[in-house]
Amino acid sequence: MKVNNVIVVSIGQAGNQIAASFWKTICQEHGIDPLTGQTAQGQDPRGNWSAFFTRLGEGGGGSFVPRAVMVDLEPSVIENVKANSGSLFNPANLISRTEGAGGNFAVGYLGAGREVLPEVMGRLDTEIDKCDNVGGIIVLHATGGGSGSGFGSLLIESLKEKHPEIPVLACAVLPSPQVSSVVTEPYNTVFTLHTLRRSADACLIFDNEALFELAHRKWNIESPTVDDLNLLITEALAGLTASMRFSGFLTVEISLRELLTNLVPQPSLHFLMCSFAPLTPPDRSKFEELGIEEMIKSLFDNGSVFAACSPMEGRFLSTAVLYRGIMDDKPQADSALAAMRESLPLTYWIPTAFKIGYVEQCGISHRKSMVLLANNTEIARVLDRICANFDKLWQRKAFANWYLNEGMSEEQINALRASAQELIQSYQVAEESGAKAKVQDTSGDSPRTYTEDGRASSMSLRDLVDRRR
Repeated sequence: MKVNNVIVVSIGQAGNQIAASFWKTICQEHGIDPLTGQTAQGQDPRGNWSAFFTRLGEGGGGSFVPRAVMVDLEPSVIENVKANSGSLFNPANLISRTEGAGGNFAVGYLGAGREVLPEVMGRLDTEIDKCDNVGGIIVLHATGGGSGSGFGSLLIESLKEKHPEIPVLACAVLPSPQVSSVVTEPYNTVFTLHTLRRSADACLIFDNEALFELAHRKWNIESPTVDDLNLLITEALAGLTASMRFSGFLTVEISLRELLTNLVPQPSLHFLMCSFAPLTPPDRSKFEELGIEEMIKSLFDNGSVFAACSPMEGRFLSTAVLYRGIMDDKPQADSALAAMRESLPLTYWIPTAFKIGYVEQCGISHRKSMVLLANNTEIARVLDRICANFDKLWQRKAFANWYLNEGMSEEQINALRASAQELIQSYQVAEESGAKAKVQDTSGDSPRTYTEDGRASSMSLRDLVDRRR
């Protein structure tokens, strides 16, 4: 069976800083030198290395190059990547310009981003041609900056238009005033949400509001830096992709397409949240190992999720738990996860949407660890916070000229804000209908939502949304 090849595209300052951390980590996991791309004694890397790497040359003298394209509209971060990554990356795939987007979505989407788009698409086409079996594209970007939001949106739309068959997972970092003081971040984020909703196959949210609190509370860092937050994101991404990069006795490869198929029950509801366990400080991880039941409890705790919300108070539309590391605890893990599943606020129309994956290869920092990916209606609370901050600015037309002068119109801006509200309302409908179905099923009042043989009815979530409207 062919390994699914995954290409990672990183955009903007935050996206490329996360990518640099991510590639360093997975190089170490596969036994690849993160400066030269070579292995000790010319051996093959560990695991399904071709999922994320291309081999250059044959035999012991070959090297392994990440399937990566890194883009920014200003040069500093890309230059820093070049200076600190040796000969790991293909220089032609490290693309930058000199002006930057100035924290303005419109510059990245309508201005300078349009100029760099052909070069970036050309490099992506080259990477796609190198693949034996394209399994998907992961896009790393922040929605608060001009490049990550504007050019990120432009690239995702262009990718899906040219390669509609390739799954695209956007990993989007949402802004928080605790980490950045760029006042236009709510504008940029709301504008980006439209593309993430319409063009991406799924979007994994990393909320800086929550990440800051996690680094502060769990890692005991008084004033967390961007590097601290990026390390949290790297832990989650390494765990998320482990099932694509390793297989073994208890493991079969879980492709990006398969993962998204399990997590997205309805196309418009594809915004995911995640958590990671154990959240012990990196310098204490080997001294403070959690038991399996404690780790699973931590994984589902409201205070551990990488989004500023309370998933246990919402509805789980779908859930995936990816365990990696020593397999001695597998029976206890199975039992604890089965017990946890019974206590989750699941949704009646997807009663079995709880997937578990096992990878025997442990990570760099932990002998055993877990990642939770959840499609949960509480994500609407995170999006609503961003929209509320948008409204505070837009009501006064604060900084509106930044966008109007770059070619956007007030009608476009209002339409993009309305699109974000529709997304929030879709998740609210999913939450309310799931709760109502539970009440109806237990009380016996009003028409039941189950067929006579006990199976869920065929009414789709789209029907429920349309009925609400």
